[in-house]
Parts: sequence; structure tokens; C-alpha cells
Amino acid sequence: MAKPVVEKRYKLSEQVYLWELIKGMGLTWKHFIFNVKASFRPEPHTIPTCWQYPEDRRPIAPNFRGAHMLMLDEEGREKCVGCGMCAKICPANCITVENAKVPEGEEAKYAGKTYSKTFTIDWLRCIFCGFCEEVCPKGAMMLGPEYELARYTPEECLADKSMLLANFHKAKQEGKLRPPREPVPVVGAAAKPGEEKPAASADEKAVTSAAKPKVAVKAKPKAAE
Repeated sequence: MAKPVVEKRYKLSEQVYLWELIKGMGLTWKHFIFNVKASFRPEPHTIPTCWQYPEDRRPIAPNFRGAHMLMLDEEGREKCVGCGMCAKICPANCITVENAKVPEGEEAKYAGKTYSKTFTIDWLRCIFCGFCEEVCPKGAMMLGPEYELARYTPEECLADKSMLLANFHKAKQEGKLRPPREPVPVVGAAAKPGEEKPAASADEKAVTSAAKPKVAVKAKPKAAE
């Protein structure tokens, strides 16, 4: 059954649309006057519609993923050993690492026997997912609080090793460093000599049992009586 067509007839005030324009302009001027008054306040303020950047900066979460940093340990040595795990896990393929052995006489600068000779991150390709930080076995990578990454040329968006170390020193000086994430444990990892292998958790047992192939067992025929 077809529905009856109801034709709506607009009043003259609705056809002119003048009253709606007046209400919209009134709301616009209300917010404009509020923002102008707030801009003259000496103390930082919070405006629900607008932040007076860069004077007012929005607070960020502790686990914010911003500009990358290469970490140093308590003795000032580089933690990165150039293993390349961050480059392998990166879904955007924006990390390039060149591994090399530590030169003789420079062992005090590095925490491992190898180090990253070159370390480059393309911020134009990076999606800031944080996989590189989570997969790092040495806790040498961290995404810091810096989010002002605008540059004038693509070449300036290539963060090299010196820039990543400078980001670490800046965050440490400003007191914005946070504890690095714990490395993801490897399921079924072999224990070192002289150490007992830790007992598997319920989740690891479930994963292991699910990975085992199921073998069908045929019932033996009963002997004839």
C-alpha cells in the first residue's frame, strides 16, 4: 500500500530564512567575544572550542607516541646494538639500520659489542604505531612527547642518528622521559645453561596445544565371539 504524500508548506519567515541566519550569527559572535576575552587572560586557560597555540599547549598522555629517540643507559652508553628488529617489524618500512662492530678503544660508548653505524627514520612514511619500541630487545627505542614535526623539505623529515640522540637529551633535560616498555617475552624460549626453564602459563599451554596437529585414532574392530 502506497504511503500518502504529505506536502509541507513553509511559512514566509521560513522561506526567507532570515531568523535562522540571525541565530547563527548570534552564536558565532558569542564564541568570538568569549575567545577574545580569554586571549587577554595572563594565566593559561582551557577553551572548549579553541586552544591559543602555541601559548596554550594541550596536555598529552604519558604513553603518547611522538618523535623517536635512541636511548642511553645510566652510564651514558648507547643501548642500540643495531640488530634491525625495529626495521623488520615496521609496517611502513621507514626504518633503515646499518650494523657494525664497535671500534677498538670506543667500548665505553656502547653497551653491546655491536652498534648502529647509521640509523634513519623517514617521518613522512612513519605511522607512529610503536611497534619498533615494543619489539626492541634492549629497550633502545622510544617514542617521545615531541609532536611538532613539521618541516619545509622532505630531506629534513629524515631523522638520522644524531637527531634521535638529540631528542633523547632534550626529553631528559625537560624531565619528559618515561620508563621504557618491557620487551615482549618469546613463547617457548630456551633457558640459559644453569637456569631452570620457567613454567608455562595457561595461555602458553593453550597456544602450544592448539599448535599441535590432531591425530585421528581408529578404533580397533572387536574380535568375533
